[in-house]
Amino acid sequence: MTVAYRLERERTKTAPYVLIDEEKSYIRFEGESYLEDIFSFFDEINEWLKKYLSSDFTELTFDCAMEYFNSSTTKQIYNMLRLMDANAIGKKVVANWIVADEDDDMLIECGEDYQEEMENLEFNLVIGDDD
Repeated sequence: MTVAYRLERERTKTAPYVLIDEEKSYIRFEGESYLEDIFSFFDEINEWLKKYLSSDFTELTFDCAMEYFNSSTTKQIYNMLRLMDANAIGKKVVANWIVADEDDDMLIECGEDYQEEMENLEFNLVIGDDD
């Protein structure tokens, strides 16, 4: 029996809360990200995502409720979305970009730009509290 992958990292001052629950086909990022060593933070996440997307998965949901992130994190999230998008054909891959009511930077500068770039996955802009 194979145990489903699970990763949960608590939010810190410079790092977001991260939850990956393979059994539920779910990823969540929440908070702020302006880490100095962005690569070591994202290495395990990216390795899992590549492995998962190359499997015979049928669905994946990514909830991104970030309040702020730097340009290095922007690139990491964009690369994750592009990888999900490339592997979404014939599968149910959903990205929910969750922003506060008044957060035009996260909505317009990031969410809407990402939404325009994605061709295969379902990209939803969710405005307001997601609770």
